[in-house]
Amino acid sequence: MSRTWWIMLILLTLLATLTIFNSEMGGPKKTWHLCKESLVTQVFTGACTLRFEGETTGS
Repeated sequence: MSRTWWIMLILLTLLATLTIFNSEMGGPKKTWHLCKESLVTQVFTGACTLRFEGETTGS
């Protein structure tokens, strides 16, 4: 493999590791998780049906 492929492989592995670490450690709460709609739907339509009762803000 060329050097470019090795660099891409290292960066993707690092990204995957940090993503897993962030989710396991609790990480910051993302506001788009409060909505039932997918993030793509929220971006294009602005719709947000709250998933959990008692939450007051969506994305």
